[in-house]
Amino acid sequence: MRTLLPIGTLALLGLGLQAEAARPNIVLIVTDDHGADALGCYGNPVIRTPALDALCQEGIKFNNAYCTTPSSAASRSVILTGIYNHANGMYGHEQTFHHFSAFSNIKSLPVLLKKAGYRNARVGKYHLAPESVYKFDLIIPADGRNTVEMAQNCEEYIQASDKPFFLYFCPMDPHRSGGIDETSPYRPDLFGNKKEGYPGVEDHVYDPAEVIVPPHLTDTPATRAELAQYYQSVDRVDQGIARLVELLKSMTNTTTP
Repeated sequence: MRTLLPIGTLALLGLGLQAEAARPNIVLIVTDDHGADALGCYGNPVIRTPALDALCQEGIKFNNAYCTTPSSAASRSVILTGIYNHANGMYGHEQTFHHFSAFSNIKSLPVLLKKAGYRNARVGKYHLAPESVYKFDLIIPADGRNTVEMAQNCEEYIQASDKPFFLYFCPMDPHRSGGIDETSPYRPDLFGNKKEGYPGVEDHVYDPAEVIVPPHLTDTPATRAELAQYYQSVDRVDQGIARLVELLKSMTNTTTP
């Protein structure tokens, strides 16, 4: 059995094992600062997101789903604990001077799944504390801005069949990167895009004149320049999700008649 649940910027995939039908493999995908306005399945006709659109088509799409906190670490703590920030103790970012962390008695998804007999691993952005609460057995190294590389580096972990697995898959895209496109008079953020590109990724540059400006933003050339960079970053994410799903389907094809 396969269950696909895209939820705005979050998707949950459960891929079942023939021998362990009651304990499917679980992949939790969290893209970073990715709104529903930049997905084909939510009505954007310009951006290319065929892999994420396919998850929507094969699974369940939520039209009224919201993050609890518009802040990376705090929001991730809720995703992995199912507990609001005032109850889990993580009110904000964990890094540098912010120094927020969850209460030590909180039980997170990877810890609970390990107790249930799952292998667990993470790849990409983490941004949580303390590690004892959000404990993963394996950290898979990869460039968080190259989702194709992230997926490829998970292949060995996915193919191992000794136990059902939980994979926490978190690209850094399409979060702003701080890099600026100095060639544009509007100096938009590059959203992780770079001139030399990324290995295994096909760069798709978007025309600022063709992007869809959401109603909460002012339609100006500067806004369109930023959205074009944002779309390119989302496009890169989608290519990695396509590779990840390909690897997962290859695994199920070898274990399911």
